[in-house]
Amino acid sequence: MNMENHGWRRRDLDRGKTLAVLLVVFGHLVARADPPGGGWGAAWYEPARAAVYAFHIPFLFYLSGYAAQWSGATAARGADYAGLLRRRASRLLLPALTFGVVILAGKMAMMDELHVDHAPGSFMSGLADLVWRTDRSPAQSVWYLIVLFLYAAAAPALLPSLRRLGPVLLLVSAPLALLPVPPVLYADRIITFVPFFLAGMVAADDDNAWCRWLDAWRVPLALLFACALALDLGFGAAIPRNVAMLGVSLVALPALHAVVRQLPDVALSLLDPLVPFAFVIYLLNTIFIGLAKALMMKQLPWDAAWFPLFAAVLMASAVAGPVVTKMLLFRPVPVLDRLTR
Repeated sequence: MNMENHGWRRRDLDRGKTLAVLLVVFGHLVARADPPGGGWGAAWYEPARAAVYAFHIPFLFYLSGYAAQWSGATAARGADYAGLLRRRASRLLLPALTFGVVILAGKMAMMDELHVDHAPGSFMSGLADLVWRTDRSPAQSVWYLIVLFLYAAAAPALLPSLRRLGPVLLLVSAPLALLPVPPVLYADRIITFVPFFLAGMVAADDDNAWCRWLDAWRVPLALLFACALALDLGFGAAIPRNVAMLGVSLVALPALHAVVRQLPDVALSLLDPLVPFAFVIYLLNTIFIGLAKALMMKQLPWDAAWFPLFAAVLMASAVAGPVVTKMLLFRPVPVLDRLTR
């Protein structure tokens, strides 16, 4: 999640990515089987998760495209481009593959003793699913890093067209989010999220004007986003998810960017301490969710009555666990610190 441009950073982009990562964590609380049982104990979660999935990954790719364009990374050519690819491979591909294998090995080691979601049939079949039949991947969360690396590699080639035909390119790419693409080699994810990464690049290409517009229209955008979420919660079950994602994201991307540019102090006091840990939270959240869930299930049933407690503990574990791991285990070891920076 680092940016180029000599290490300069944009607080709104960092805060937006941190917020998006927290929403990713929320979406991971239930990996496969919904808690059985009636009542409101668990009935709230699936509609809330569906609403979150309608915009949180598009927002993450929008911010990544924005950061790439704003930082100047998309203008890299020749030796600069080769250097960019090396840095992106180190920061994205290497952590994705490393922690993908770590998660797979951890599941294999624990599956006979603890409950494991998305348990692989064997190490080799899990490894094949990690890179080939990616809908069955034992490490679902690493796909974003792989797709982002491919986008970062392709972005410099798109820059000339974007400068001349940005809005047209966006319009033409929008239907990609609706295409039925097989989940092989992450092809479905690669195709689906192209419009959102491009949207970030187009917005950042006229950064000053875009930010002035966001600041001026922050309140109406937030209200439109609230309406879009309410509609998705009310009627989302009748709408194909890819259609809902494209529709909600049209409002969500500018609205959320506008909101994170002017957060109240109380929100900043909660979000800003997590900004340096956003990447490690993204990498490790499913590990800590799985561990906490497995340990809790030794004492408590996975059902609707207990789900509110599960949800609170899993969310706290998925945030606090990676933060503590980064501070105590990764930072003292330079290679691990760089891998999770």
